[in-house]
Amino acid sequence: MSKRKKAAPPAPRTITQSRDPYRAELIRAGKLGEEGKHDEAEAIWRTYLESCPEDPDVCFNVGVCIMRRADSPALRFEAAQFFERVVQSPHAEIERKADAMNNMGLMMERCGKTEKAATAYAFALKMFPAHKAARVNLGDAKRFMGDFAGARGEYDAVLDQDPESPEAHFCAGMIALLFGEWERGWREYRWRYKAPSFKSKPFASEAPPWEGEPLDGKTLLIVAEQGWGDQIMFARYAQELKRRWTSCSVWYHCDPAMHALLSGVYGVDRVVFNPTDGFDYVSPVMDLPHCTGMKSEADIPQGCCIRTMPSWAPWSLHVGNVLRKRVALVWAGSPMHGKDKARSIPARLYQPLIDAHPECDFFSLQCGPAQPEVSELKGITDLALEVRNWTDTAQMLACMDLLVSVDTACVHLAGAMGTPAWMLCPTSPDFRWQLTREDSPWYHRMRLFRQTDRNDWQTPIQGITDALTTF
Repeated sequence: MSKRKKAAPPAPRTITQSRDPYRAELIRAGKLGEEGKHDEAEAIWRTYLESCPEDPDVCFNVGVCIMRRADSPALRFEAAQFFERVVQSPHAEIERKADAMNNMGLMMERCGKTEKAATAYAFALKMFPAHKAARVNLGDAKRFMGDFAGARGEYDAVLDQDPESPEAHFCAGMIALLFGEWERGWREYRWRYKAPSFKSKPFASEAPPWEGEPLDGKTLLIVAEQGWGDQIMFARYAQELKRRWTSCSVWYHCDPAMHALLSGVYGVDRVVFNPTDGFDYVSPVMDLPHCTGMKSEADIPQGCCIRTMPSWAPWSLHVGNVLRKRVALVWAGSPMHGKDKARSIPARLYQPLIDAHPECDFFSLQCGPAQPEVSELKGITDLALEVRNWTDTAQMLACMDLLVSVDTACVHLAGAMGTPAWMLCPTSPDFRWQLTREDSPWYHRMRLFRQTDRNDWQTPIQGITDALTTF
């Protein structure tokens, strides 16, 4: 008697078959996502996943939606779970798995876990070596960890693969500037407006971009960009333009909050906001080093670029005994800055500096969300309540003997005015501070006190404490 053969199990449903009953809704969710209506799209995708939880592409989409609002550890963890489902899915294509792994790395970076993020990017590249975003992100992680040569290698590898990659050009430019390779650095830095990670948008104008043409009898509109410090630092080029072409006119387009301050910049004829005509060329302020042909430190315009305004009040009446050293302190920048956690410090770390120098009068110029931390310090006068705008800050700095600060716009303001500034510099510095030097080619009265370890601020603060003895 022969055995009866068992019937073969039904073939497993494919992802395509699972989607069929929901296809119209999935198409609608995709269109909503393209229109920026991410919450509505996410709701549809989540409903679909209740019936088809194994769909890796929809899991990925939900993870991306959560990433857009992942401002808490719980949301970051939830997003990571959705990306983990993609990585583990037998239905996901290898490139999609790499996409998910790359996004997991981004979530880890937001949590401050750069080493783990680098591991995630490396794993994404192991799965899919041609993943350009993961390679650029790995370069950024290496740069943050202090492996600058390794970061450059990642960016150059992307450029070998795709010579038109804006992100890789932009990042390669910052590495070149760190190494003091000015010509390449500024050339590559011009790719920033094409890079998806760059938040600023180019100024809309019918006037042509300035590429270095003679400006005799012409008007150039300089356009402010990025942070307050960038706007102050590169304003010096207005005077350089007037030196080269004495008959040119220089306008500076900036936010109204900066008008009073930047009207005191040497070489600026007019400070404006959103002008529509009256100028011949337009240039983002941070393109000026490239367009003026900067190839070495010798090409940097020197000297103070912000003049003391006659209308400035005598703030010395507010800052104590003029026979004692007056030291201003700033400990935090804007929390919106992408690398703020690497540059800002708790106010309390300044207490040993204050205690070690009873012969000095210390003043806080800290504004913004970190201002209340001044209550944790003893022996300091808080001037923040007197600060209404950047002109007030400039008036106060003009009365100080020294500014001690982390990497903030106050450093640039002090430098532009000629006030001595000592800056606490992180192990992974902004490109303008380069890598090893204790001075800066941009500000002749600046000293840099560098971290030796990413988690150690005590060393640079102790260096400042010692240096202040003989200041």
